[in-house]
Amino acid sequence: MQHELPKRKETDAWSEAYPAQGLIPDGPATEEGGGLDLRALMAAAYRNRLIFVIVIALALLAAVVVTMLTTPIYVATASVQIEQQTATILEKSDVEPVIPMADADRFLETQGAILRSRALAERVAYSLNLARNDRFIEAMGGEPPKATGRALIVARYRQVVGLLLRNLSIKVPTDSRVASISFASPSPEIAAQVANSYAENYIRSNLERRFDSSAYARQFLQNQIAQTKERLEDSEEALLAYARTEGLVETEATGQTGEGGGSTTLTTSNLRDINASYVAVRAERVKAEQRWRQAQATPLMSLPEVQASPVIQQLLTRRATELAALGELRARYRPDHPSVEQATTELATLDREINTQAVNVRNGIRNAYDVLVNQERALETSVKGLSGNALSEQGLRVRYNILKREVDTNRSLYEALLQRYKELAATAGVSTSNISVIDGAQVPGGPSKPDLFMNLAFALFAGLGLGALAAFVREHFDDAIRTPDEVQRKLGLQLLGVTPIITSGGDPVSELRDPKSPLAEAYHSLRTSISFASTQGQPRTILFTSSRPEEGKSTSSIAIAQEFGSLGQRVLLIDGDLRKPSLHKVLKLSSKAGLSNVLAHHLELSQAVQPSGFANVDFVSSGPIPPNPTELLASHTLPQLLAQARESYDTIVIDGPPVIGLADAQLLSRQVDATVFAAQASRSHRGQAKAAVRRLHAANANVIGAVLTKFDAKRAGYGYGYGYGYAYDYTYGNTD
Repeated sequence: MQHELPKRKETDAWSEAYPAQGLIPDGPATEEGGGLDLRALMAAAYRNRLIFVIVIALALLAAVVVTMLTTPIYVATASVQIEQQTATILEKSDVEPVIPMADADRFLETQGAILRSRALAERVAYSLNLARNDRFIEAMGGEPPKATGRALIVARYRQVVGLLLRNLSIKVPTDSRVASISFASPSPEIAAQVANSYAENYIRSNLERRFDSSAYARQFLQNQIAQTKERLEDSEEALLAYARTEGLVETEATGQTGEGGGSTTLTTSNLRDINASYVAVRAERVKAEQRWRQAQATPLMSLPEVQASPVIQQLLTRRATELAALGELRARYRPDHPSVEQATTELATLDREINTQAVNVRNGIRNAYDVLVNQERALETSVKGLSGNALSEQGLRVRYNILKREVDTNRSLYEALLQRYKELAATAGVSTSNISVIDGAQVPGGPSKPDLFMNLAFALFAGLGLGALAAFVREHFDDAIRTPDEVQRKLGLQLLGVTPIITSGGDPVSELRDPKSPLAEAYHSLRTSISFASTQGQPRTILFTSSRPEEGKSTSSIAIAQEFGSLGQRVLLIDGDLRKPSLHKVLKLSSKAGLSNVLAHHLELSQAVQPSGFANVDFVSSGPIPPNPTELLASHTLPQLLAQARESYDTIVIDGPPVIGLADAQLLSRQVDATVFAAQASRSHRGQAKAAVRRLHAANANVIGAVLTKFDAKRAGYGYGYGYGYAYDYTYGNTD
């Protein structure tokens, strides 16, 4: 049945602004590199929740298996108190140095190193006779060495000491004086026995070191006392012989206050006083010289003395005030104004006065330096004159004073050694320890390792980490477009709309006929976006295409045609897929005559038009599948067909073929006002979609944006956020 095409006389503003052959679209937008998107991370975690569950379950299972297969380890702990100083029974009874309180941390670290030392481990092994007992080696999980003779003993000791050191744990806290000695063993009895032995041998070794130090000190002092006594007697005899030979008689003042130990004279006293003054003046001169040199090398106004001068500070304050006033005058008047010139003159006068005061300060530094130089020279002359007189007076007593000092030194040393020896002899039998046992090690009631709770906790964190790593790898290599946010970021196209997936298994056409269904609401918003995609108004001819088949472009074509028809516009829906058409199946119409017949000049357009079942919407099927679809679309008939359709219809919607692998979509996109790219959520991949968009741009297609179809917010991991958007955003955007 021939369908009569209605006539349309309105002006086509879109066609005049954007001729079909002259559309030069902007290039694809650059992908934005955003920061951390918490919602995207949560969505990725939701999508990979099964991976997280499997990895965590395997990690927990591994933790349980490892716990069951691990040999139980028992830990016994003995605590000892370590004091920094020993108890004092007699004054000066200790030969070891007194450790200052500031070195408490270093002292405790030293004690910890002693507890971990190999020497203490050997004492423990010897005291418990562990090297001759295979039970300890076997209980610790080792095998007795296979050797004979002395090599067997050496090998056993090395093995035992190694086992002791590997299973020993020492804790010496810096905020406490109580150290913990812990030993781990598969046998609870051995653990307690070794921990207690460590505490006992640690105290015993500390006492032995103290006793050995005291005995060595007494023997050393005996030898030193004998040698010092002999030197004292020889020095006294030499002093007496020299005094008799030279006729020197020591007065009461001799050896007390004079220079070199002799009696004090006026010359010596004057020399000492003048020399002290000379040293003081010389030190002051050096300081003054350094200040003068610094003043020479420092800018005048940077000198600390200049900056500290109250006069200069007042002048600088006045200068700042004058400068501020000058700035205000310059902002109000011209530079040659009398007020400006007067203020400039006053500011220059202040600068000269400040500079004069600063020069005076620096000259004061130079004057102080010159005065000290003159004083130093005068005192130096006096010292040289008195030194000659003092040397003449002291020449006769030099030898005597030398001998006397030797006698005094030997006597003092002899008395000190003798006193120290008496103290050590009195305290020889006194030995105290600064270490005491607080708690002995008890046989553990249960194993410390393995800890099932800790292993499960570690496995949980490890599983979360491995799950996150697996999810990251999967997300990194999976470039599917899942969410609306990724459309513009991955494709460089403006997002025109999002259509939900039909979860009930219903028919899309039935959903579209219900104006309050989520699918219809979504296409309300898409139709509004297309209408406002350009400042020139609604495009007259619209092509829907995608990168691959079955991405929702046919449903979108029907929905948009129905949407514009509901506004009262005359709409022509054309199935432009001449290879695998589907619109006639969805609309349940005939495809015996259609677009291929019109392009081949077998029919007129009016003969191929049939009612679509939607108000104000006519439909042209693809017709019989031709052997040469590309040649038909590339012919001059297609522009003529669209021009004829524009005369009768307000809007023409074309359901185009996929872009990848075919040239049909590019040919159609060159003849329409606007192209809408359909991408199915979680199925359309970035690489294919971007390649399709590039091909459309290469064909000079005006791609106004993209629509994300079959979007399942829950599957994408966005849950309530996008579901709320359908119920609110699309309804709000409806202009019906």
